[in-house]
Amino acid sequence: MVCKNCGSPVYEGDRFCSKCGTRVTEDKETKAETLETEPMAPKTSEPVSEPEAAEQKPEKAEASEPEAAEQKPEKAEVWEPEAAEQKPEKSEASEPEAAEQKPEKAEVSEPEAAEQKPEKAEAWEPEAAEQKPEKAEALKPETPGSASANVKRGLEIPLCIPEEEPSKAPRLFAKLLGHRDNASKPGKPVKWVSKAILAIFVVAVAVLAANGAKLANSYHRNFSTPEEYYRWVERKTIRKSAGILAEHYENRLLEYLHRYDSHTSSEFRLELGDAGRAMMERAGMEPWFWESALTWDSTCKDSVLQNFLELEMGGQKLLTLDAIIDIRDEAVYLSFPGLTKTYLAVDTGERRFVEGFESVFGMEPAEYIGTLELLEAFYNQCPDKKQVEALANRYLELLLNNIDDVRIRTGKTVRVGSVAQTCTTLEIYLDKNDIQDILSEFLGELQEDPEIEDLLIQLYNMADELGLDLGSYRDADKFYEAFQDRIEVFLDDMDYYITYHNELDMTVYVDDKGQIIGRSLEFPNSWEEVSISYMHPRRGSRFGYRGSITADGVEWSLSGSGKYSWNKIDGSFTTKYDGSGIIDIEVQDFNTKSLKEGYLNGSFTVSASSDLIRSVDLEFIRSYLSDTKLVFDISTKKSSQKCSIELIEGKESWGTLTFSAKSGAGKKISVPSTKKAIFVDNSQALEDWWNTLEWDGLIKKMDKAGAPSEALDAVEQLKEMDMDEIMEELEELMSFFVI
Repeated sequence: MVCKNCGSPVYEGDRFCSKCGTRVTEDKETKAETLETEPMAPKTSEPVSEPEAAEQKPEKAEASEPEAAEQKPEKAEVWEPEAAEQKPEKSEASEPEAAEQKPEKAEVSEPEAAEQKPEKAEAWEPEAAEQKPEKAEALKPETPGSASANVKRGLEIPLCIPEEEPSKAPRLFAKLLGHRDNASKPGKPVKWVSKAILAIFVVAVAVLAANGAKLANSYHRNFSTPEEYYRWVERKTIRKSAGILAEHYENRLLEYLHRYDSHTSSEFRLELGDAGRAMMERAGMEPWFWESALTWDSTCKDSVLQNFLELEMGGQKLLTLDAIIDIRDEAVYLSFPGLTKTYLAVDTGERRFVEGFESVFGMEPAEYIGTLELLEAFYNQCPDKKQVEALANRYLELLLNNIDDVRIRTGKTVRVGSVAQTCTTLEIYLDKNDIQDILSEFLGELQEDPEIEDLLIQLYNMADELGLDLGSYRDADKFYEAFQDRIEVFLDDMDYYITYHNELDMTVYVDDKGQIIGRSLEFPNSWEEVSISYMHPRRGSRFGYRGSITADGVEWSLSGSGKYSWNKIDGSFTTKYDGSGIIDIEVQDFNTKSLKEGYLNGSFTVSASSDLIRSVDLEFIRSYLSDTKLVFDISTKKSSQKCSIELIEGKESWGTLTFSAKSGAGKKISVPSTKKAIFVDNSQALEDWWNTLEWDGLIKKMDKAGAPSEALDAVEQLKEMDMDEIMEELEELMSFFVI
């Protein structure tokens, strides 16, 4: 090989011409082939003159040593200075990759620094600089003695590599350029630091969430006046009470109003156990109705009522009754679907029917229609649950504003049975004047509340549209003014309604989270000396409860303890009268969350208490009471209810009575056509309908169900009844089933 500048011979491995100093260059293909076939041993570079170095690399910050990279030729590539010259203003060192990773450590002034930890160096890869040149930093000015300054002066930086460890040369060279040893650690870097920080943050949030209520309670208790602390505690209870009130309002009151368009299907079922059958046999009775059911289906829609009744015994559906009242068209239809397909129809305009209807419903048919229309109007105009909750919360909080005499005591203990809890007590005394002030503010707000005014005006307009009797009120404004006047009269006569007999002593028990766990109310100057109290301490999942009402020195109480688990209670309770136990109650899966919504769910086992059993003189009664218990299994929700009651003596069951019901919107009622009905206007028409009844089918079903002979004889007598007796029986049936 010869120098392209002066023609002098150049030996293999020389980087510069020994005569003129021109840099030795080769074709890319030739260089790659040479690296693959004949890897070069590392050797020190020849000195370079300053003008030539500046011409070749005008903007580079450091000299490069490709000999180190040549020890692993399978990974090395030819360094192309043209790539570095494309953006000289962004280059900081001879290796842009080093500037990208750690630009502040990219410069090396002495080669000895690279020899300190040669085992962590990496091979030099110039492609990394070509892929992301935009991340290189601007060229920093060289300081005297730096590597880049030495290169510009034509100085050579020797690279010292121990000969006994030639395989570490690429890594040493990479270390010199500031590379990390990622090749020796394959895979993603471990992010244990970020995970540890996240774990600490989660734990801190959990600790704050668990103790936030305690911290808030401690702050309000220690940095507020007793009156302010009491209001803070009571407001939390009021918000919960307002929510419960709104739930009951929606699930109870609104559902009752909606009965103008409703459907209910219910069933009473009796199943006798072994003990019940044995008792009936000992009494000389045939237990043929050991399994019987009475199904009731009631529908109201568009001023039409329908009641469907079915009797089942011994697995046989014996008798079915269908009664339809079309109030608008003034007609009643009665049929026994199992005996006949023809309806008996009666005109409701007749005086006898009107009187019978009034005796059942308390009003005439026309008035009943008006009542249904009024219910519908009320339902459509009633405020929604959120509005009721907001009103209840606002007006209940008004009761707290005039309480300005509160005594606070800490370190008290509430104990029920084996469950005790330390708490803070707040003692409040309200005399006649305090109660009058509270009522005055409450009624004054009610008197001037624009939201209440809107509700009353809507009520008046609705009643006016329905044509109801509104007395002497000419318009809605007069109606609202009368409401305000009544409040004013009460406020003027406050001394008459609130006297010294209405004083109140109240103690509130508060736990370390600011929750009320007990309350006692005493009326010291009342005529009957009434007091009401409840205590509900908790310790972990364990709880105790005691509630009592005392009047004239006689106390009724309910007390016991149990365990909480996911909004459900298991426990044992006893009701007492004047200190003596009456009944014991075992509770399982009692759902406290559904109770707040107005639904009762759980299992309750009721038995006579030991005090009651000991008070009985007769031995056989004591034995019966000690072995007998009632088990109530109750499941209720918005659209369905179920309650089963089982009587158990020892290990034997007397029987189970089950009530179940489903409710929903009303279903369309099909009023019978004139072809399927016989209108009764004389005795002959009634007799014609009576003759359509097929009694033989009923007798066969009763006999198959095991009915006694007395029941079969009664049906035979029914077939032979005359018209007067039939009319009396039908009137009684209609008055019962049209409810």
